Amino acid sequence: MTEAPDLHLRWSDSKDASGYVNDLAGSAEQVAADANEPADTLALAVTAAIASEGLGKALGHEWAIYTPQDAAVVASAINATLQGSVENLRLLEQAVRHIAARGDVSIPAPSVSGEDTLADALDRLTGAADEIQAHLKLLRPAIRTLDASPCTYQAPQDVHATVMAVAALLGDQAKTITNLEDCRADQGDADDPCGCVLEISAPGERYFFDYSDGGWSLLRHGAAVTDAEGNMSWTGSSRLDVKDAIVHPHQLVEQIGRIMDVDASRA
Repeated sequence: MTEAPDLHLRWSDSKDASGYVNDLAGSAEQVAADANEPADTLALAVTAAIASEGLGKALGHEWAIYTPQDAAVVASAINATLQGSVENLRLLEQAVRHIAARGDVSIPAPSVSGEDTLADALDRLTGAADEIQAHLKLLRPAIRTLDASPCTYQAPQDVHATVMAVAALLGDQAKTITNLEDCRADQGDADDPCGCVLEISAPGERYFFDYSDGGWSLLRHGAAVTDAEGNMSWTGSSRLDVKDAIVHPHQLVEQIGRIMDVDASRA
């Protein structure tokens, strides 16, 4: 049977390409590199638990992943986390024995009365590790199949392509109102603003959609303040919840639609 793909390189690629990943993982890696006392150990254990809980919240979102390959990376990371948990449970058992070796705690014989002793607790740590290890093999074929599964979604190449894909999805409801000379398509990096603005029509209202200043925004024409020279400005937040520059166009369209529906309900 073919082994599950080794996705460590893809993890590394993600870290290299995303400062976001480095921000999340960097501090933990730095602490781990110099860990030599209980404060380090407890901090890393709590951080791992928080990260695991956070992953669960992220996966609960409809747009948590875009492709089966994304799922493969997540499954591979979970597999590595579980494997790490196996090793950590065994290391924790050894760490408690180090305490006993220093004479700071005694390890009695396993209980015969039904009330667990420290020895029973240590046996349970290694027993849990063995049980998790036995089930890890079930994940490997799932990771392999996810990674090999075909998917029709092709991510836009840059911000401009994302804007144009949103326009295509909205059809006659959207039009580009950017002058040709102001469009910076094919200039700069993929996540650089292209300068293009979409005007999106809704019953009794117009919206302006673009990517600028590191985020996607949707401005309602009726909320603008116009000065004596005809320049429009807006107060308050106009940011969409989507953070990435290269994002699934359907996700943007879905969020645009929700905002328009809320505005219409308040009109």
